[in-house]
Amino acid sequence: MKWQRGELFIVTGLYLLIIPFFNALNATGFENAQIQGHFGASGTEFMYMNLVPFFVLVAGIPLALELAKRFPLRSLMISVIILSFFFNTLTAWAPGVGWFIIFRSMVSFLMIFGIVAALIPIVKRYNPALNMAILYGIVQFIIQGSSHLYKFLGANFAHIYDWRISILLVNINFLLCIVLTFVFLRKNVTPPKRPFDFDFTGWIIMILFFLPLLFLAAEGQRREWFSDPAVIIAIISVIIIIVIYVLYARSVSKPLIDLKVFTYRNVAIGTLLFFLTGALNGTGSIITGFMGGILGFDDLYMARTHLFILAGLSASIPLCTYLLYKRIHLHLIAVTGFLSFALYHGLMYFRFYPDISPKDFMWPLVFKGAGIGFLYVLSSLYISEKVPKPLSTSRMMSGVIARIILASLLGATVLTTMVSKLTVHHATGIGQQITATNEEAVKDYENAMNYYMNQGLKVTEADKLADDPLRYEIQRPAMMLAYKDIYLVMAIVSLIPALLIIFLRLGRRALRPVEVEPIPL
Repeated sequence: MKWQRGELFIVTGLYLLIIPFFNALNATGFENAQIQGHFGASGTEFMYMNLVPFFVLVAGIPLALELAKRFPLRSLMISVIILSFFFNTLTAWAPGVGWFIIFRSMVSFLMIFGIVAALIPIVKRYNPALNMAILYGIVQFIIQGSSHLYKFLGANFAHIYDWRISILLVNINFLLCIVLTFVFLRKNVTPPKRPFDFDFTGWIIMILFFLPLLFLAAEGQRREWFSDPAVIIAIISVIIIIVIYVLYARSVSKPLIDLKVFTYRNVAIGTLLFFLTGALNGTGSIITGFMGGILGFDDLYMARTHLFILAGLSASIPLCTYLLYKRIHLHLIAVTGFLSFALYHGLMYFRFYPDISPKDFMWPLVFKGAGIGFLYVLSSLYISEKVPKPLSTSRMMSGVIARIILASLLGATVLTTMVSKLTVHHATGIGQQITATNEEAVKDYENAMNYYMNQGLKVTEADKLADDPLRYEIQRPAMMLAYKDIYLVMAIVSLIPALLIIFLRLGRRALRPVEVEPIPL
């Protein structure tokens, strides 16, 4: 790759400019309890507070991409930074749940403009046919690496005073971005004029498609999936809207997501890769629950675990980028990524026991970071092979919906539901062992019963209260057994694609040309 004089300095500045827009929602990643307590939000309200901004982000991508290409570059960046600073500040001082969701959603929508405005000059400095692997690798390293770093820093900033300091941390970044904009975007480049051509009908259908998915992601874990009428209606609505969009897309010349993109085999497989990677990565929420809910780790320690993942990313993404650039066969990278996730889930399977040492989490999380690095870079490039520029948005949206909406957000709800059901199953099994022959359980029950009777309670009231400690003692091991079940299943799920790739001899070729712009959301 040939750089002109000062080119490396300019590109580095542009990369620094883009980082805050990837992380405006990440700085409060470990302050959920503080935010929920501040607003007095119920569990369901808090789920909407977390999920709506991400759905707004995904839904706003096509419109923001079209609008961003119609404004002078530096003017767009300055405007976006000022508006992001404004709405981010309002988020910190929102008077209620509804306003918090509105302000946070505005920040997430503006993020797309900032990413596009910073990415366009970066892309222009690369030779796509030769160096697109390097560009994708660097951008993925920035996305994945900075997200873990911001969660770590956000947790530490919150302990200075409260969760608002984490949000104001991002504001400091936005102020620095103003300086970076004037230094590295000296020319206010105006894009060529062209007619505004946007598929508003398809966009509205996509938003309607997201609404029942938002409901399922926010409330599905609190309802019975196969008997709750609201859940059944939501699932039927999703199917109907998909059918409507398929019929609509076939009747127009330029639909929002052109289904012709799936005639490219790599787009269909790449979308599946995005889904699998998002699903395998999603089990990290279990570790957070285990550390905080059972082991009693504070949020600062849990935030430090992201540094282990960052270490894995720091090794895997540069290596993956180098191998792709040197035209190493795709199947080697894919198998390495899936095996890294298998090792992560397999090692974690043996970590679910009381009083585990914090250092025991290091290597599993390093392997998780390695799996993310190999598979995200590979998926981003593979799904983009030989896709013509008119289908670029369709290709990108298929991957984004698969990874963020279906795998990460909706998948988290399914995962939580499975954990709850497995916990009840194991609690029932453990509870059957508490009989008259279990001397330790009988002794604990009698001591508690005598204590409450001495406090003057009736027999029925004392009996109920004496049962509570036993239920708690059952709940902890039952939950750990549920976690072990999930990680064992996910270890097997991680191995299956690796074995299929090996035995079916898939991907035994180098990366093909990639020319579409990477909008890495």
